[in-house]
Amino acid sequence: MMNHTVIKEKIVSCQHCGEPCDEQIIESNESYFCCEGCKLVFELIQENDLSNFYCVADKPGVSRRKGQQNSFNFLNDEAFANSLLDFKNESVSKVRFYIPAIHCSACIWLLEKLYKLNDGIQSSRVDFNKKTVNISFDHHKVSLLELVKLLDSLAYTPDIQLDKKDHKTNPYRRIWLQLGIAGFVFGNSMLFSLPEYFGMDIFNGSGIESLFPYLNAVLALPVLLYSAQDYYKSSWGAIRQKQINMDVPISIGIIALFTYSYYIIFFQSGLGYLDSLAGLLFFLLLGKLYQQKTFDHLRFDRDVKSFFPLSVTRIAQNKEEQVLLNSVLPSDVLRIRNEEIIPADSLLLSDEALIDYSFVTGESMPESKQKEELIYAGGRLKGASVLIQVKKRPSQSYLSQLWDDESLQHHSKAKVQNTADRISKYFTAIVLVIAVVAGIYWMMAGTADQALKAFTSVLIIACPCALAMATPVTLGTAMRVLGKHGFFVKNTHSIEQMSAIDTVVFDKTGTLTYPDKAEVTFEGTLPDHKILAAISSVLNQSKHPLSRIIYNWLPFYPQQNITDFKETAGQGISASVNGKVVKIGKQSFVEPDKEVASSENNSSVVFVSVDGQTVGSFSVRHVFRKGMGDLLSNLNQNFELHLLSGDNPSEKDYLKKWIAPDNMYFQQLPGQKRDFIQKLQEENHKVLMAGDGLNDSGALMKSDFGLAVTESTSQFSPACDAIMLGNQFTSLPLFMKFSKRSYYMVLAGFVLSFSYNVVGLSFAVQAMLSPVIAAVLMPVSSVSVVMLGTLGVKYLSKKSGLHHAKDLKL
Repeated sequence: MMNHTVIKEKIVSCQHCGEPCDEQIIESNESYFCCEGCKLVFELIQENDLSNFYCVADKPGVSRRKGQQNSFNFLNDEAFANSLLDFKNESVSKVRFYIPAIHCSACIWLLEKLYKLNDGIQSSRVDFNKKTVNISFDHHKVSLLELVKLLDSLAYTPDIQLDKKDHKTNPYRRIWLQLGIAGFVFGNSMLFSLPEYFGMDIFNGSGIESLFPYLNAVLALPVLLYSAQDYYKSSWGAIRQKQINMDVPISIGIIALFTYSYYIIFFQSGLGYLDSLAGLLFFLLLGKLYQQKTFDHLRFDRDVKSFFPLSVTRIAQNKEEQVLLNSVLPSDVLRIRNEEIIPADSLLLSDEALIDYSFVTGESMPESKQKEELIYAGGRLKGASVLIQVKKRPSQSYLSQLWDDESLQHHSKAKVQNTADRISKYFTAIVLVIAVVAGIYWMMAGTADQALKAFTSVLIIACPCALAMATPVTLGTAMRVLGKHGFFVKNTHSIEQMSAIDTVVFDKTGTLTYPDKAEVTFEGTLPDHKILAAISSVLNQSKHPLSRIIYNWLPFYPQQNITDFKETAGQGISASVNGKVVKIGKQSFVEPDKEVASSENNSSVVFVSVDGQTVGSFSVRHVFRKGMGDLLSNLNQNFELHLLSGDNPSEKDYLKKWIAPDNMYFQQLPGQKRDFIQKLQEENHKVLMAGDGLNDSGALMKSDFGLAVTESTSQFSPACDAIMLGNQFTSLPLFMKFSKRSYYMVLAGFVLSFSYNVVGLSFAVQAMLSPVIAAVLMPVSSVSVVMLGTLGVKYLSKKSGLHHAKDLKL
């Protein structure tokens, strides 16, 4: 235990939150705190070896002195507590809290280290822009109540409001206030400086104008201490981490301009440059506001426009219908088939179900659920189709969060963004050196005014902001353009990956062919209606294109009672129907003891057996997508093409017009497809894999760019990098050409940013720019990069031919 005493003689800052200890000082091991709460949090951080928290920012803690004692006993109500959870199984729970106190990088650092404070917490991830934290915890070790109390003890009290998790705050309030103060002081300082600027004696020699420099000195204080505050905090935080960010030279320039101006006013009876200082902060903050709004605009567009129009199967009046996810309401009944994602928190209406929550928890072992148990969104059904009743409105944003989850990211950070980060890292240090050299030169060769002008102008005008904005703005705009044409990309990094592709690998069934169009014939004697009803019921459990084609070809039969359903990827499906064992699939699956006959016709053959006796086979002649020939011909000009199919080689002769026979592989199992992708990558190929998102998930994840082709996006798979609507399939060459040109547009943004800095610095080192002009020009560079990125990408979309692609119809 640490001993502490309470002292009241002096005023010091709190070691944790930095606020003045004006009421009392609590001393503990040579550290001082404003209240017991701050001391306890400080001790908690120290005891858990998290002292680096205080290196991330200067006095990063949140004060506990003004906090009131919160009671969270309402979380003892299990029903209410469960309603706050995003997910819960036998051992793991996931919850998302809105925490208004999140305000800096130190908050992120500490909140993402919660697992060190309680071993029941598995992981936590902060979304700084939304001020939310997503926490995964073992509810056997820590309850939701204990978790909330822990956050409250750290002064990160969750704002718990049922069904109001997406809070809207005004992130611009502080910057608008800073901007307003800087603008007010700028205008008045200019007014006080007018007599000296124009040599006017407007007060007839009364000497009143001699007070104006001192009034400017007073007015400059709120600008220095408040409007510029964020620059100091950012700079000091970087320095404490032994780094230099772009706010360091700006802070040095502000302090230098202020110090020199005070020296002139109080020791040389001059006017100083405080009007320029206020103008400098005004335009810097204006540029910062513009930059924030630009990034927020990109995030808004991604939230609203770029997420795929996921559809689901709803049961209405005993009929199935495909509806968009956002039209599903609580109490609606949905049918979920094997391998489909549960789109919303729901009650299970069927007797039982196996749910794979690997996309949510990372655990691949399916969980058994019984009738009327709650099933959480994001789980994948394994086995026979089930009926569920929706309890909460589906959330596309939640499913998209799974799609974009870090655990499914198989690519490293984008190369172009890595380049920008490395350049920005050294950029600031080089600027500081240039500013010092320019200041020393003019101090020796010119005047102190010229030295100050050169020194501060170099620090202000040189900024890597435009460099940092080039990638997200340009590729973010490209994402929106692609989304409008039915090509939904996971993130901007995926667009860069697609721009580097040199090899394209296709699955055949459901990708090159229509998943729901084919000519079907039955070889053998058609079974009686009882057997056909059993076959139809088994087929209806599967989302595989062949299953759907045969199911739609058969007459409609009421669904039979199914047990022991199993789908073996790349082989077939089996189940017990009213006591009869039905197997449907490849001959080797249905008749494992019989020699497999070679296929001589241009059809896929699906065998059927009942109780071990083969009753016949369905011959399915596929219908290739309209325009497939033109698609493959266009791709052949720039890419190496391969075909991986789980089907027989019946269409090999037809496809060899576009794909070399040696590049076509049939009878491929999912594992073999994945291994083939890896082999191509070992040969230094950048591979795009296009499949239906069902049996191809392993190959999609292994590839450099996984593309799931679907008719309604109901086959949503978080393993892919993009989802493309089937009616846009022939536009794939246009999408790939557009992505490559968008990448070049990012490089053009880099060139523009460098050109601006080179030209601006060349004038600044010659003392030809005032700090205010430099502050005006700095955001101009960001504006120019944003304009180049947005307008350039829109121009490229037309030049790449996307205006000929079909517009997305939802």
